[in-house]
Amino acid sequence: METEKLITVTGRGNIHVAPDVTRVEIKICSLFDTYQKAYKCAQANLKDVADVAVECGLDKKLPKTIRFDINKETHNVYDRNDHFDHVEFDGYKLRQHIKVDLGMDNELLAKFINKLGNCLTDFEMEIGHTVRDPRPSQLKMLERAVKDATEKAKIMAQAAGCQLGLVKSIDYTEHEIHIYSQAREIHECPEAMCCDAASLDITPDDLCAGEDVTVTWYLSNAKSAS
Repeated sequence: METEKLITVTGRGNIHVAPDVTRVEIKICSLFDTYQKAYKCAQANLKDVADVAVECGLDKKLPKTIRFDINKETHNVYDRNDHFDHVEFDGYKLRQHIKVDLGMDNELLAKFINKLGNCLTDFEMEIGHTVRDPRPSQLKMLERAVKDATEKAKIMAQAAGCQLGLVKSIDYTEHEIHIYSQAREIHECPEAMCCDAASLDITPDDLCAGEDVTVTWYLSNAKSAS
């Protein structure tokens, strides 16, 4: 029985899209002597960010927690001969990340960051750009990936003296896409309180992203009439 003649090609679909969201991610890392204190601090941090959002004329539900961990921290203690002696408790470390998506408004961004600097302690901040709805961009990438695979397959088939037949399969692993670009980091409260619209006047470039799709076609030895 004759083996099926197949060609399998992976296409790449790239897009460039203008950002419409400024994302502020607040990263808090603090150490406490009890779990209860760490948990209460996390609750207070989220409330403070929500209160700042309201003061800036935004929805109090706009801040979203994207990471929340409280872990017991320890370290090993060694004797003078560098032999392990015992484990010592350091405390409970809180790691909390809160994101807030704003529009492309530097005045609002500066106001929001200033107020955060006045109410939070021991935090870092990352400012970046993304798109509010990535779905249209993802669909466009998939369309371009399939077209790219088709163009490559046609050229290779013709070079081999074959004709591209029907599609046998299309393989694509769906995953969450990240259309994002980091613009600036703020490392401590004084820096946040010194920010103004001019210092945050960042003109973002178009965001780039891509998707891969693998397509398999049947091949025929018959050459195209063209």
